Amino acid sequence: MIGAAKTGDQAALAAAQAQWSANGGDIAAFLSGANPNWRRAELEPMLQTHLDLTTGEVVARLQGDWVTDIRSYDQGHEHMLMFANMLTHFIVAQRKVA
Repeated sequence: MIGAAKTGDQAALAAAQAQWSANGGDIAAFLSGANPNWRRAELEPMLQTHLDLTTGEVVARLQGDWVTDIRSYDQGHEHMLMFANMLTHFIVAQRKVA
């Protein structure tokens, strides 16, 4: 993804992003199978948001757009803290049932 973004190859970037998104779907499927409280329908958009924010950060950095780079990083950081809290909440819920 980074290589395609560096060269400006939009077709390769789109292909890499599609592959990244598919991997996010695979991770969501695995996690939802590991803990029934983690719903795939909730995990997939959370993972996709992470990928989108990371892509925005990388592209901004490569373009030297430091304001957008920092904003994307901050948004990604906030998002991952919220995502981690969600995952933790459902780990605790699973442990209470067990």
